Amino acid sequence: MAFFGKKKNTDAQNSEAAENKESNNVTEEMKIILAAREEEKQERQARAEERQQAQEEADKKEDLNEENARKAAERVLSGNTIPTGMNFFLLCDEIPMTAAPEKEGNIIVRGNLRGTVKRDSEVYLYQGRGKKFTVRIEKIRNDNRVFVDEASYERVELEITRGDIPLPQNPEDDSSRPIQRYAVITDAKGIEDMDDPACKGMAIAGNPRTIAMLCEYGKYSKEPVFFGTTMDCLMTSEFVTLAKITGSKNGKSTVAFMGLSVKTNPGVPFLPVFTDQRLARIAAKNGFGNKGGGPDQTFIMSFAQVAKISRDQFHQGFIVNPGGPVTITIPKDLVDKMIETTIYRERFGSEEGNMNPDNVIAGGGSDVPGAKKLLVTDPSGTPEFSAVGNAVRKYCGAHSDIARAMILITAPADNRKDRSYICIMDCSEESFEKECKGLAEAIRPYLKGVKGIRFQLFSKMNKEGFPSDVKWLYSKLPQ
Repeated sequence: MAFFGKKKNTDAQNSEAAENKESNNVTEEMKIILAAREEEKQERQARAEERQQAQEEADKKEDLNEENARKAAERVLSGNTIPTGMNFFLLCDEIPMTAAPEKEGNIIVRGNLRGTVKRDSEVYLYQGRGKKFTVRIEKIRNDNRVFVDEASYERVELEITRGDIPLPQNPEDDSSRPIQRYAVITDAKGIEDMDDPACKGMAIAGNPRTIAMLCEYGKYSKEPVFFGTTMDCLMTSEFVTLAKITGSKNGKSTVAFMGLSVKTNPGVPFLPVFTDQRLARIAAKNGFGNKGGGPDQTFIMSFAQVAKISRDQFHQGFIVNPGGPVTITIPKDLVDKMIETTIYRERFGSEEGNMNPDNVIAGGGSDVPGAKKLLVTDPSGTPEFSAVGNAVRKYCGAHSDIARAMILITAPADNRKDRSYICIMDCSEESFEKECKGLAEAIRPYLKGVKGIRFQLFSKMNKEGFPSDVKWLYSKLPQ
């Protein structure tokens, strides 16, 4: 009996041991599963923390970019070189297609307001390839989504009229999308004709669209659409640059354009250009580039002229407003790409040019019959032209305000024998009349076969079809 009982106890112990072993095996498996789950949980938490940190850093960077853009706008709008008539500007970074205007035909845009805007103001919309339209602000909704009569330095929603923005030619086109993203709305006008490559109004007015784009550049420059829009804006802008003019030699002065290095590219010279004549004058007055006597003349230039000088053997691109209030540097390789774009070719033609110089001027200006078509021919075949040309070069070389001059022969289409010289002069409008009188006196002794001479201010003439390859008889600027 005792032996049987002992055997029974051993079997029970063996059974209990097996159960404990099985129990221990399950516990080890569960430990592995629980450890894996904990590791996965920690990885998820780490990734979530990384995403949160990245988002916080992105938010901080966005806040910093917004603060910098705001400060740049404040410097522009409170400075003494503010674009003419500018009290505010707004970059339309959002064109909400789902937001319905209260008045049919109106358009809603959103953006960060720089400066102060008032309801019922007539303002200007700049977009595309140098287009400017007149619209009116009918409603302002502030950052709290409340309609107000006036707003300053906050995110706003504007309801504007369509104004003179043209309707689509094709009725099937979406007429509710007349405004492009990153268009600029401002009360600064002062532009004579943005479609004219040689317009002299933009630099005088301070290039309001360009200034607005540059203020926002640090915030949006990594967005391809904004970057492309900014480059288009530069190609339809106009700039002022400083130059040093040395004494006349052989009837022609020499002009030297400055080179300026930046901290990010020490030793690499960029052509400094300015969006406003006042900015250029302030830079010159403050001893800007004072080595060698400093610059003593300012020139207003189209983008094509800036591109040509900034890619010569002395420069590696150009820098806009090096003294502020907002600055951007365009390296030479980017300029190379810009001159290959469609907008450049449409505005300036190819750099080589392929147009015939005949039949290109059709009136315009006070001294040329505006309604009468003029035929234009090369004057080099006239016996006295060599002497006339020398007189023009000698006079222009002694007068720093004249940037360029050319001589052509014109005749009315209905009377080709009534020939006259026409002198096209590129100078300031203020000095034009004085320079005409002086140059006429210099040329008059040499007028033999062609007796008459007329003068035309280059910035005021009708340049439709004007050939890009016409050579100026005298030029301080590169051709």
